[in-house]
Amino acid sequence: MANSSLPDNTIRCLVVDQSNELWIGTDNGLAHLNGNTWEVFNESNSGLSDNYVRALAVDENNDLWIGTTLGGVQKFDGTTWINFNTSNSDIPDNFIRTISIDLNGGKWIGTVEGLTYFNDTSWVTWTIANSVILTNNITSIGIGAQNEKYIGTINGGLIYMDSDTTILGVYYILNSGVPDNSVVKVQVDELGKPWYAACAGGLFTDTGNQTWMTFNYANSPMPTNSLTTMKLDDENNFYIGTQQNGLIIRRANSTWGFYTTADSELPEDYILSLAKDADGAVWIGTFSHGLVKLTEGYLAINEQDNRPLKVYPNPVESNGILRFSKILSNPSISISTATGKVVFDEEFSGTLNSFSVPDLESGAYFIRIDEENTSVVIRVMIS
Repeated sequence: MANSSLPDNTIRCLVVDQSNELWIGTDNGLAHLNGNTWEVFNESNSGLSDNYVRALAVDENNDLWIGTTLGGVQKFDGTTWINFNTSNSDIPDNFIRTISIDLNGGKWIGTVEGLTYFNDTSWVTWTIANSVILTNNITSIGIGAQNEKYIGTINGGLIYMDSDTTILGVYYILNSGVPDNSVVKVQVDELGKPWYAACAGGLFTDTGNQTWMTFNYANSPMPTNSLTTMKLDDENNFYIGTQQNGLIIRRANSTWGFYTTADSELPEDYILSLAKDADGAVWIGTFSHGLVKLTEGYLAINEQDNRPLKVYPNPVESNGILRFSKILSNPSISISTATGKVVFDEEFSGTLNSFSVPDLESGAYFIRIDEENTSVVIRVMIS
């Protein structure tokens, strides 16, 4: 707000339209950024029914669909506003959490009181009362290449639908081993696999027939399992938001990048929303520090690779797994006590992103990591 026309520093949702222009949902209205030109829409100067904007989607006509906290859904074609709410439509609630447009132009809307589908004429709604779903709190809807739907919820697992409106199944921890019953974002990749960003289960996908592959704190460089949002681009790069650990990037070549307030220009580690435009810029919405534009390139990737090495968790348990903030190549690792006694020394061949800590007494140790022409010593507490 201090250096632009942003109406609020809390950025709840982002979408790039077919003209490569950015739409920004905030706690105080809707903003539109076209190059360096800003427009702001709110209850007092437009047909927006509620300033608390929570969901954005763009349809095949480049019309904007807007979900709010108290005012239902608005359609905005650049001139005219049309509002759909519980008083004038069959939408189940005015608190909208997500909107997705399917391949036929149908609108799939997740509310706190159920899932609803709108084909521009009629509404169909699924709730606990009239279907097999386990919760009415719908968070995200991914659309597959055959128009199938993958639907995330809070505490209700995953809902799978066919290319029409038939529920194929509801999958949760107890009946299928889903890594988390609560999902904040769903996207489908180029191979048709649905990917889920979970509240406490990390990043996971269904590789087929409810066979789950997961990236989490225990088996990958991810610093947390608690995710807030995700953007999967056309090149299969994952941009992942967190509440306390900033931005995580998992690139298509399986390398990882990490951006936090401690080691980048990111102004806040609490990420609420993500989008990527046609020019390759990543737009990041934060909880209280506004909008960030990240322009990537070979230089940025190289800078990421050359950032100081970090290890986590710290403290780490004896016989536990110590993870590295980047992938190491042919490293040598030695561990010394505070008095300088070497208690572990080994050379590793190939790449390494984690390390099994030997059985050591609790206390302070120094881990030395040598890689090619670089060397770093890190103090680690072992519990």
